[in-house]
Amino acid sequence: MSFSEYAASGWKLCGIEPGRKSPTYKGWNDNPIADDALDGLDGAGLLHALSGTAALDIDDLETARPWLAERGVDVDALVAAPNAVMISSGRDNRAKLLYRMKRPLRTLKPKDSGIELRCATADGKSVQDVLPPTIHPDTRKPYAWKYGDPLVAHWSAPPPIPPSLLALWRELLAMSATQFEANPETAPSGALSPVETVRKAIYQHIHRNKVDITDYNQWLDVGARLHEATNGSQEGLDIWDEWSRTDTSMRKNGAPRYEGKEAIEVHYKSFHAGRQGNVSLDGQIAQLPAEKDEFEVENSSDESVEDSTAEKLKKQATARKADATAKLEARLVFVYAAERYFDTQRRRVINTDGALEHMFTHMMPRKKGGKKESPVQILKESSTKRYVDKVGFHPGEGAIFRDREDYSYANTYDGSRIPAPLEPTGEELDRIEWLFNRIDDPAYRIWLKQFYGHVVQRPGVKIRSAPLIWSAEEGNGKTTLVRMIPSLLVGPAFSKEITHNQLEDGFTGYLADTWHVNLTEFRASSRNEREAISKKVESWIADDVVTVRPMHQVAYSMPNHFFLTASSNFDDAASISNQNRKWAIHELKAPQFTEDEQRWIYDEFLLTPRAAGVLRHYFLAVDLAGFTASAKAIQTEARREMIEASASTDIEAMANAFDERSGPFVRDVVLVAEVTEWARKAGNFKPSMHRVGKLLAKPPFGGKAKRFRVGPGLFHGVIIRNHAKWDAAPGKEIMDHIQGADDGDLGVEEFVDETVDLLA
Repeated sequence: MSFSEYAASGWKLCGIEPGRKSPTYKGWNDNPIADDALDGLDGAGLLHALSGTAALDIDDLETARPWLAERGVDVDALVAAPNAVMISSGRDNRAKLLYRMKRPLRTLKPKDSGIELRCATADGKSVQDVLPPTIHPDTRKPYAWKYGDPLVAHWSAPPPIPPSLLALWRELLAMSATQFEANPETAPSGALSPVETVRKAIYQHIHRNKVDITDYNQWLDVGARLHEATNGSQEGLDIWDEWSRTDTSMRKNGAPRYEGKEAIEVHYKSFHAGRQGNVSLDGQIAQLPAEKDEFEVENSSDESVEDSTAEKLKKQATARKADATAKLEARLVFVYAAERYFDTQRRRVINTDGALEHMFTHMMPRKKGGKKESPVQILKESSTKRYVDKVGFHPGEGAIFRDREDYSYANTYDGSRIPAPLEPTGEELDRIEWLFNRIDDPAYRIWLKQFYGHVVQRPGVKIRSAPLIWSAEEGNGKTTLVRMIPSLLVGPAFSKEITHNQLEDGFTGYLADTWHVNLTEFRASSRNEREAISKKVESWIADDVVTVRPMHQVAYSMPNHFFLTASSNFDDAASISNQNRKWAIHELKAPQFTEDEQRWIYDEFLLTPRAAGVLRHYFLAVDLAGFTASAKAIQTEARREMIEASASTDIEAMANAFDERSGPFVRDVVLVAEVTEWARKAGNFKPSMHRVGKLLAKPPFGGKAKRFRVGPGLFHGVIIRNHAKWDAAPGKEIMDHIQGADDGDLGVEEFVDETVDLLA
């Protein structure tokens, strides 16, 4: 392709000579090449600030992965995103991702991060990245475009910079503001900016130690010290290049020793891996300001010659305090609702001033007399510290986020705890499919996979329905499907298992930093309790806001971004009606796992270290077509049956009568038809004989069906006590017992009427 195609899409380019990776001509970063001159170029670079673009340049993927994960950025997810646009040099363990970014940000290269965030210089000029098909000077092969999905992505439409990456960039800029830039709000009048301080310190070091610029090792040492003092910033490279240009000597082969800034930059970037020995400028900076005659190359006109040593020391102390303040403000945010500071790095509220002192005093400069500054006092006096309204949880946002009503929140979600996706093997795929295929309803199986796919692909987008899987069979996988799988997907730190007792309790502090809630063995003992608990849980499923009531603390509300699952052994676990569309219910009819199946699915997969990453990869690839987070729950036969079960009072009335030996249950044998008639009169619901027969076969009745004849009639009875005796008894004896003819008790019609009167 030709470079003019880039210009046609609105990009601004600079020219790059053969064998180079950066421009060498003056003014390249604010004076793009004219469109009609592009086709004659051997190589070209993209000017980010002028083109509305930026790049995440990963020099060391293995180093960058954990560093970014600790700060809430999943680099593997960025690379694997279908719309990812990358420039490839063909070298391993590297990546360069291109993004749209409307407002330029200063280029940063955090120390020991393995990455560089590239867009603009400190004065707003463009940083460039080499474009395909420019030839790489080391590999001698052309740069090439690489995409997450070639059918989706294209270089002409790079995706917008992800919110998590943008938030990190801004946080890093805030942290480095006083290290590399003059801060007009905090810097005292006449004080040196930190960049100028570093410049003076390095020249002081050069003069005092008589550094020989022609000595390769001494020259490298100066560069390493500048890299250390400026955290690898562009400003440090500029100072090193400024000094290096003063070397006019020649090498033995007659070539100039100074080869240009691009050659110096190669060495400068290599320092991120670390160097042996002490390369710090702390000692020199602590001794500034030095005598004026040590800085012949500096313009000192902005400092008064008459300044006393005491005044200069005072300025240094003020600058150090400003630096400490900036570091604290970059990391800590004051939460109005909690009246405490929130640590954006640890994602936790610091509950006491004492804890804040313990954590940050070591970072503070010393005051006159040698005592360290108090971080609590510095923050109290600061007029520039950040505030948020409340503490919240949002797995799709950075350290700070806002809700629909524009309240600001400190985010307790820490993305570094989330497992990285791992491509599954064929056998691992077989295990996942085998587990989900135990769901015999294909529509429900697809819906549940999309439910989990939505969780990982669109984190924090509220799903307003919830899966409930019930089964009277123990150990057949229902808990695995709704508790273990989502816990592995979001990480155990953000997955909470809530018991019946916790649901009845008024304290809900466990919701504060929760992404997934699973209700274990979901069902209350009485109808009223089920209705109360179901109403409480349904608000968690559907509402935009949730109330958190921590023990011994004031209750507060926060945006609701967690999802909910449930399992139960009962067909009436949730108290629901036809109007309720929040529960997606399935009866799991699969048999109990065999020992071999347990070992195959748990020991050899779900309990292994790979399981979490493999499951994330699997559900990141699930097609979400047709799934809508705000839609009503999928309709199933199991849901219809649970509506019928939860809407009735028959089971409770029957169980109470059985325990009390009242109504039809005074006898050892009951007729299904007569119990059905009794139940219809005892409650508002009208159960069928089929339902009553099923209920009598279950605990607490433990009934055994018994068909018997009396004359020409065939009767359907259920033996609920003394099974052996009545199983062998003739039909007439059983009927006499049921009607009370053997002891003179009331007949069937009489005890039905009397029991109804008592219940009323």
